[in-house]
Amino acid sequence: MGFWQMALVLLIASGATGYLALERFRVEERNRAVEVVLDYNEAAAFASASGLEVTEWLKKLPFPCSIALPEETLDDWGQAILAPGGLRYLLLPDHYRQAKSMLAMKARVELAMPPTATSFVTVQALADTPQPMIFYVLGDPNFIRNLGLGLNPLATRQVLGAGMRPVARLQNFLGAKPDSIRFSLQDAHKKGARLVIFAGDQALGFRKELDSTVEAMRSMGMLYGAVEFGKMAGDATLTQKSVERVVRVHSVSAPEVTMTAPEELLERFARAAQERNIRVLYVRLPMSASQPPDENALEFLKQLQRYLLREGLEIKSARPFEPLNPPVWLFMLAGAGAGALLGWGATLLKPERAWVVLPLLGAIVLGALCYTELGRKVAALTAAVAFPTVAFLQLREPPVFSWGVLARALLSVFCWSVLGALLVVGLLAESRFLVKADQFSGIKLAHVLPMLLVGMMFAYRVYGAENIRALLSQPVFWRQAAVALVLMGAVGFMLIRSGNEAPTAVPGWELKLRSLLERALSVRPRTKEFLIGYPALVVALGLYFSQRRAYLPLWMMIAAIGQVSLINTFCHLHSPLLVSATRTGWSILIGLVLGAVALWAILRWVAQEKKNQV
Repeated sequence: MGFWQMALVLLIASGATGYLALERFRVEERNRAVEVVLDYNEAAAFASASGLEVTEWLKKLPFPCSIALPEETLDDWGQAILAPGGLRYLLLPDHYRQAKSMLAMKARVELAMPPTATSFVTVQALADTPQPMIFYVLGDPNFIRNLGLGLNPLATRQVLGAGMRPVARLQNFLGAKPDSIRFSLQDAHKKGARLVIFAGDQALGFRKELDSTVEAMRSMGMLYGAVEFGKMAGDATLTQKSVERVVRVHSVSAPEVTMTAPEELLERFARAAQERNIRVLYVRLPMSASQPPDENALEFLKQLQRYLLREGLEIKSARPFEPLNPPVWLFMLAGAGAGALLGWGATLLKPERAWVVLPLLGAIVLGALCYTELGRKVAALTAAVAFPTVAFLQLREPPVFSWGVLARALLSVFCWSVLGALLVVGLLAESRFLVKADQFSGIKLAHVLPMLLVGMMFAYRVYGAENIRALLSQPVFWRQAAVALVLMGAVGFMLIRSGNEAPTAVPGWELKLRSLLERALSVRPRTKEFLIGYPALVVALGLYFSQRRAYLPLWMMIAAIGQVSLINTFCHLHSPLLVSATRTGWSILIGLVLGAVALWAILRWVAQEKKNQV
């Protein structure tokens, strides 16, 4: 009875999650536009090295780019002169007018000279007028000279004159208020900036005025560029509060560019756009001693264009993803499926008559929880743990080993894991997950718990409860302790590598293998799946069905790595569904081939040993 309850609920849940996954796929496929952004100061340097004006150089680019304009200061627009009363800046008329209006919003501006005992900065226009154009900014000179004055009006005209799009790199400032925040954004918007990528280590309005920033950008239709892997204070809050205005940005720092080969940079940018839903590439141009700077930069951009077009992407203005906010009842149906499977898994562990209602009870409880956002995360974590565990739990030992039996068992295991991945995708099919304003919770637990449960379950099947208790009561030998430490170290290493916390944990040989696979295949398969988990699954099932029980719990734990990683691939919700599916397909194909070869060699070796003994 419990199985049929679970099967019915799971069938309904699969229909709901299939629809949710399809909606997400459609949203992702309708947004293939990638915006390429160059740094203005870098573009100006390349133009100067080529003997061209900035506008002329930008017109030579192989495709329309956006140009990131930094917010500049008094020191950028004029040289400080020591004068009676303090510092004096002489500015061009355009700079003078903008500085006056911007400083009036961010500090205290006076038209009459303050008393000599007051700290102030004098700003004067370089203009041939009967009366000098002059104003005074009261306050500490070091504070005033570092205040942002907005985008350079001359640089903006150069960018617009070349047919390019300006991107605003505004900075936060001390004492930011709603009016001054709105004025800064409005000034950038009037100059043609529709995308803002904040500069420095703080978002505009951090810490208490982020709501003002969100509201101002929304009212002007401006987009927020959230930098991937960035460490900017206030970024997470802005992303969460403006999901419908967010486009994710991938950038490479200037020091990294000098240390990285151009081919690697091209692969990195293309991979970010293709595999992680990055829609803005902030490109810093590499230099080469073998080519003139101008030729080298233009050739790099042409190659980048080819890389992006090859991945089916378009180079044009970035846009946010269309809203993905399905009705809550679909989430509740998906959650019911995870709850039903959890209940059925419990009946497999303890098959008592009273427990047959657990699938239905689990479906009701977890389905109801999915009415809330937190409940959907709990249900997704439940699915990520329960499905790969049940994939092994439901295995039954056949009377005789055959390759056909092994193939059916492999199909069963993968079907359960793929179904679990589908439920995770459906339960978290919302806009905020696409732009990483929110993410799957419990990734470490979802890695470790299924492995431990599978290992414990097969230890019970192989050795029995009595033998396990007797084994636990015996003293621990050094060899056993060493094996346990090695296993713990391997699990810990896998957990460290499961996120982006320790990229240096990837050895050099694996980086070379990844690069080779990326060139050979459309999407790189995951190493721990095709090289460890899936081959171990084939070998473990072959040994299990052949009545060879030595180290079987350990083999099954290693095999569980592949199924856990399969679901984890789809837990990266900012990666397109098609990419995750392709990655999984390649991993399964290569891993099963390697596993079949390994199992054939093991069985052949065992048969030869028996023959020699006879």
